[in-house]
Amino acid sequence: MKVVATFHPPSSVLDSLKCTLADQHGSEFLVVAKLNRVDIYSIQREGLHHEQGIEIWGRIRTIRSVPVVLTSRLSLLVLTDHPEPELVFLSFTVNKHGETVLGVTKHLSLFERSARSAEFCHDVLVDPSGALAIASVYTGRLKVVILNEEGGYDRDFDASVLELNLLSLVFISTSAESYTLAMLHYDFQQRLQLLARDVSIEDLQLSSAPSPLLHPVPLPGKWFSIEEQTPRLIFVPSVESSDDDFEGGILVVGGRKILLYDLASRDVLEQNFRKSRRTEKKKRSGDTGEIAKAKEKEREREWRKKKARAVVTWPWSEVTAYCPLDQENNTFLIGDKYGRLVMLCVDSTSGVALTLIALGEASSPMTLTYLTNQVVYLGSHFGDSQLLQISSSPISNFDSPTVPVPTSIPTIKPAALGIGTKSRADEDAEGTIVNGLGSHIVELENFNNLAPIVDGILVDTDNSGQSEIVTCSGGRNTGSLKVVRSGADFREAFIIRGISNIKRIWPLREKYWSQGDTHIVVSTLHETYVFRFEDDRGTMVSSVGSSQNGFMTSCRTLAVSNILRRIPKDGSTRSVYTDSSLVIQVVPEGLLLLNYDPAMREHTRIGDIWTLDKFADGDLGSWVGREIVAADINASQVAIALNYGRLVLLNLNGDRFVKQRVREFVEPQPYRCTAEISAVTCLPLDHTKAYAVNIAVAFWMSKIVKILSLSEPTMKDICETEELPAAPRSLLLHNFTSETGQKVQSHPHLLVGLTNGSIALFPFEGGRFGDKRLISIGTLPVTMHSCRIKDRSTVFACGSRTSILFWEKERLQHSPLMLKDVSAAAELNITAYPSSVVLASPNALVIGAVANLDKLHIRSIPLGYDSPRRIVHSPSWGAFAVACMRPTPVQAGQAEVFSSSVQLFSDISFEKLTQLEVDQGEEVTSLHHFTATLSAVPVSLVCAGVTSYDDREREPSQGRLILLQASGSRPSFKVMASVNVKGCVYALTSVNGTIIAAVNSSVVVYNLEGTDKDVSMIQAVVFNHNYLITTLVSRDNQLLVGDALSSVSLLKLKGSQIEPVAKDYGSLWPTCAEMFDDNTIIGGNSDYNLFAFRLQETELHRQLEREGHYYLGDMVNKFLPGTLSSHVISVGGPMMPKQLFLTPAGQIGVVIDLNDDKLSLHMTALQRNLSTFYERKTGISHSKFRAPKNNSGRSDLEATSVGFLDGDFLERFLQFMVNEQSLGQIMEGQTEPERLTISVDEIRKVLEGLQSMH
Repeated sequence: MKVVATFHPPSSVLDSLKCTLADQHGSEFLVVAKLNRVDIYSIQREGLHHEQGIEIWGRIRTIRSVPVVLTSRLSLLVLTDHPEPELVFLSFTVNKHGETVLGVTKHLSLFERSARSAEFCHDVLVDPSGALAIASVYTGRLKVVILNEEGGYDRDFDASVLELNLLSLVFISTSAESYTLAMLHYDFQQRLQLLARDVSIEDLQLSSAPSPLLHPVPLPGKWFSIEEQTPRLIFVPSVESSDDDFEGGILVVGGRKILLYDLASRDVLEQNFRKSRRTEKKKRSGDTGEIAKAKEKEREREWRKKKARAVVTWPWSEVTAYCPLDQENNTFLIGDKYGRLVMLCVDSTSGVALTLIALGEASSPMTLTYLTNQVVYLGSHFGDSQLLQISSSPISNFDSPTVPVPTSIPTIKPAALGIGTKSRADEDAEGTIVNGLGSHIVELENFNNLAPIVDGILVDTDNSGQSEIVTCSGGRNTGSLKVVRSGADFREAFIIRGISNIKRIWPLREKYWSQGDTHIVVSTLHETYVFRFEDDRGTMVSSVGSSQNGFMTSCRTLAVSNILRRIPKDGSTRSVYTDSSLVIQVVPEGLLLLNYDPAMREHTRIGDIWTLDKFADGDLGSWVGREIVAADINASQVAIALNYGRLVLLNLNGDRFVKQRVREFVEPQPYRCTAEISAVTCLPLDHTKAYAVNIAVAFWMSKIVKILSLSEPTMKDICETEELPAAPRSLLLHNFTSETGQKVQSHPHLLVGLTNGSIALFPFEGGRFGDKRLISIGTLPVTMHSCRIKDRSTVFACGSRTSILFWEKERLQHSPLMLKDVSAAAELNITAYPSSVVLASPNALVIGAVANLDKLHIRSIPLGYDSPRRIVHSPSWGAFAVACMRPTPVQAGQAEVFSSSVQLFSDISFEKLTQLEVDQGEEVTSLHHFTATLSAVPVSLVCAGVTSYDDREREPSQGRLILLQASGSRPSFKVMASVNVKGCVYALTSVNGTIIAAVNSSVVVYNLEGTDKDVSMIQAVVFNHNYLITTLVSRDNQLLVGDALSSVSLLKLKGSQIEPVAKDYGSLWPTCAEMFDDNTIIGGNSDYNLFAFRLQETELHRQLEREGHYYLGDMVNKFLPGTLSSHVISVGGPMMPKQLFLTPAGQIGVVIDLNDDKLSLHMTALQRNLSTFYERKTGISHSKFRAPKNNSGRSDLEATSVGFLDGDFLERFLQFMVNEQSLGQIMEGQTEPERLTISVDEIRKVLEGLQSMH
């Protein structure tokens, strides 16, 4: 069984809109729709504030608001995509206290099994009155939805429409009681036609005759193209101050011209109505001749060319988004596919004129929404979404044109606007294009977007053990490489250089209860350094106190801390603790007591060093020759561990150290020797207490940790751990706290840092340990350091890597720190650096702040018009090789010209090192890095598959393979060999230095011959048993072949020969596939499903048996074996993350192998019961949603997913842990066979382990 979970949700923005409440504040909200989620942000002065979000089970296509005036509620409509489209009604409410709720009020299914999907127009419209919504999802019919007064669902009906190939729809109603729909469609003669039809609610249909409000108009085909972006219709209402004859109109945008067609005036409406009545009368006359003449007259009238009221040339690429900039809807912001933003003004004050004013460039927009005060939200699929502000004057790039315009198209400068142009009343006047110098756009905020992810690679470039994903993202004008890494966000503020091999750090305050720190004590293996903060700027100098009267600095320090002064009560065993400026330093020889003088800003010793013989009490022999090996200090107690297994508890009485408890430890069988103590901790679990009631001790040889009771004079054992996987190196008894409302909850844990680079975690409650969990952070011994970050209790674990442990979402989580080789950490709080931490790097102290504990870090390397398509990494080169494609923007409707190259980037700085351009008309379609042994010399090579395109060919017939090597201190490409192939090289891989290429329908094997200076590629064998091979993966000598037109197959390479192993003969249409293990295949197909096959071998034959099928909701472009972050390993745990996957919508997911059959059955039953619970609650079925689908919807044979579980959905079970009624319903199921036999606690442990893996 495999579990699918989300690492990074889809980030591509598909649609957005602005809504306003009719409350006293006029609250405004931005609604953003992504692939499977709707988010609502309130528009504040300081920016956008996230209010609510909801997951939609489906592929969101568009979102619309219902324009009803309500004081506390917004109504939204969400249209989802095929294969099972539906209309989702959302309600967003705000109560008087400002609390918000977003929920689903209805799901209206639009699915029809026998209907043909709409090819161009998949949209939903809402009438300006808010009474009617129309959805277009199938050819030849519209779904008309009647809305109630609150914007909710009332009833619906289907309306047939004669225009089959609809391109765009818009309401053009001029009164509240009439509904007229303007349509742009592509007829059977391949002509573009604009017309309108009335919607009759009483007759439940659209009018059979075109509406007289807009006379049918044929559009010039030479100005418009539907190959990539279809033209769009924009309704322009009439304005009171406009010409008397302008009753509003329709803008047609998206071609080489923007056209404005006006609506019929009242006089024309009456004239058209009389004509239509005469025609209808003749058609009903019964005279065959009269009927024929009437129909002919109707056809002539229908195709009578009507001149556009206003025209302006559009000199840029296809229009992808627009939005109105004012309430009158006569000024619009329009963006083309390359992010060129232009303002379109429809001026009807004296005649009608169109003016285009260039503003600047931004990301390629999918949606534009005007917010307020010249601020616009741009949602993008090909780049980062942005919050932009439009300025009336240029604010950057003053020497460059605002937006590039072809020289053949005339433009004017902004200063010449309205001067020397033709009269607006002149109907032949062409619109004006205004293009000056400098950009009028400034970016206020940027929203990271990984989409579209075309390719990616999982690497560990710095050998830190923390992997990162480098993706080929973006496109058009915003191509980029994205580096994705999981971990805590550390912001460096100050560095102290010159100290190496630091082992421990302790901050010191003026007094114990003081808020700010004054000093830092740093210990290495052989000496101690003391630093003092001189002023608020954070300048520090080394303390000048000598070893005679200050800190002992000539040796290492084991522990140092401020301490309270303990004053015994008269006649009582209890004590009072008061604030003090005392400090205790523990060194191997003994203990020092110091006092801080704030006037001199120095620490001075009180008495001499307290050596161990002062605690002998007459038994000097057992104390001489010993030294302190470990120590810990709390507010009033000191715990010291001596060699040969002695533990001593001390406290301070006046200025003297007093021995309170002593215990000797002996190793159990079979060792029978003194138990050497490796670590000790005495920090109280209750931080409000000045003393500890328990103490933890760890031992080198037995590899166990004991918890001792201090209430017993003998320090009796309370409990002990099992033998740990490695010797304990450090210890911490720590209480992680969380707030639930006004209540603070405690989560005490024992944390053990091991010598093998792992951390053992034990919940500790009621004097007992809970189940052990392990976290691996490398291979070096781990030290533990308690730190508070922004009032949150955390622990820094330092080893090969550093990880921060914290409590969140009802579980102990850990987040890697984005720094290498941190050996120690401590919290720091001074005026210059409040709520900070100080970290020890190999040669310095680093002061900074942790901003986010658990964050997915996304670093962007912008490439502009270079869109990355393929990426490989060469560790020996220290570089990434990236195949890029660069388009040259042209005017809409013209053929674009592309160039292609292979570029080399440093894997540390991402500096561009070199590039190799291929010939015009060629594209680099595949890359592969491998190491070949040539003349006994291992050589690191990159093979590039290049395809030649010819517009006259239906399938590429020419290409070549290029073998590249990087050489020199600053690497540059050297072409080692090149060979021609007969087709497109879709994929490349290698086995033992042999190159295997997928060329059209063939698998071709090439052997390398020659030396590291002179290489040739010799074709060995061609295997041609497929239609179109787009996936080729090797594992040992086994090849996985993915045929985009059929399914997957397994081959085996023996020498230079290919042998078929097994093949699936179904129709899967795979887009990507990968070897899950030696016998299992996982892949994704064009219907947004995941599938899995297992190789079954018998004595007679071998076959691929499908063992999994699951609807993901997005196409998978790449599988990456491995995982992004180190994860919590439950001892004997049955789950292991095996594959990451990348999608075009920017999603990063993980596939986790659940290898316990019994647990798999339990989790399958839990998903079934949870789905039933949600279906009874919401009316929608999770099982049906995840059932595999194709273009026709779900198959009756596959009513639910098989072989895969939805990890994100399973984790919702944890939300019901506090709701006993809901929890009971899920556990019991609907019938006795559905009752879960696994305990709630076991489920919780499994799901918490699952959460830690993504």
